[in-house]
Amino acid sequence: MAKFLVLLMVLTLAAVVESKCMYSKKYLCSARKGCSYGCLSGYCFSQCDGGSKCAKEGTGCGDCKTWCYLSGPGDKYIKCSHDNDCIHVRNNSCKGVCGDPDKQ
Repeated sequence: MAKFLVLLMVLTLAAVVESKCMYSKKYLCSARKGCSYGCLSGYCFSQCDGGSKCAKEGTGCGDCKTWCYLSGPGDKYIKCSHDNDCIHVRNNSCKGVCGDPDKQ
């Protein structure tokens, strides 16, 4: 019974974290960080918390609508065709600034 309760708590926590992804209706969502990610204009991107109230509060991506393209080997952008192409790099660091999508 105790194992079942622990499993239920973990699944509930994962659902709460996952629900914080701001772009989850259109892109994939990382339950680990609560960040949306995927393929945008041919390159992998991720929601991020830099330069926003989320960074100051240390809450992860949460409800902040900031994003960046992800950095790959040799500090290059990572090309993609589909959101699933970015699964293995979703936790990479930003290549450039994490900011407002309307200003990038």
